[in-house]
Amino acid sequence: MPRFTGRKPFTQEIFNRHVEEMRNLLHALELRDSFEDNETRPKMDMYETSQDIVVEFDLPGVSLDTISLKLNGLTLVLEACKPREQYEGKFICVERSYGRFHHAVHIPGNVDLAAIRAEYRRGVLRVICPKCCERQIPVTEL
Repeated sequence: MPRFTGRKPFTQEIFNRHVEEMRNLLHALELRDSFEDNETRPKMDMYETSQDIVVEFDLPGVSLDTISLKLNGLTLVLEACKPREQYEGKFICVERSYGRFHHAVHIPGNVDLAAIRAEYRRGVLRVICPKCCERQIPVTEL
């Protein structure tokens, strides 16, 4: 009969990691569901380079002082507001979005959270998340 060593089996560690990842994703969904019905989500792209993970949001016409970007765990939360411009006459077609914008994005876990930076230019908010190198864990024989 095998003796109990007090260490968790390797499969338990993998299971715990997956459970934590699912919790993070569920938390991101909760944040997204907490937004009001009249709020919209801006278009977003996420791509990976050799050194960074980059998230870009389309926010044309949005003033920089109305943009709020927060990091909640591994969830990036964007909030912004674009006021509706006043025109004389009646609209024939309205396709551009206005009002409050929200977007919650789960970013991969291999980024350096302390080094995330953002830049806003020409209506595009670019969030640069530098990758951190993986830590090697020494394994010793008992």
